Amino acid sequence: MDQAIQVFMNCAAAFEETYVDDDWSRLKPFFTENATYEVRGGPLTCAIEGREAILIGLKKSVDGLDRRCDERVLEVKGGPHMRAVPAGQQVSLDWVASYRRGDSPVIGLPGRSVFTVADGYITAMRDEYDDAALAPVGAWLQQYGVDLDGSYV
Repeated sequence: MDQAIQVFMNCAAAFEETYVDDDWSRLKPFFTENATYEVRGGPLTCAIEGREAILIGLKKSVDGLDRRCDERVLEVKGGPHMRAVPAGQQVSLDWVASYRRGDSPVIGLPGRSVFTVADGYITAMRDEYDDAALAPVGAWLQQYGVDLDGSYV
């Protein structure tokens, strides 16, 4: 397996462990100190600079949405795919995060994650959302999760 995909897979596994035990220091070794994180599309659009700020933003989002739902299931829909870019190797993955809260129906949040890996470290990551595909999620939030906040900043 290519090193960039291995870094991505190891980071994703560490994220899931962190989701369970809230030990965000576990993720530090995967990122460069000046890594960036960008969210494109939808109401959570933002750009975050620096490893510490990224981890704080991820925790804020997880605490405000994922952990407040009764069920969270991640499903890979495509990838991982890799391609060379000037800054290193880019690894992308299409996914759906499904949530259920109380007596709500399950809602699927489709997205795409893109990681840039150089010299064994993540230098940039990006989550991409299609505004049209988010419409059902917005309606679900209005009915079942008006108090949820998945924002990063």
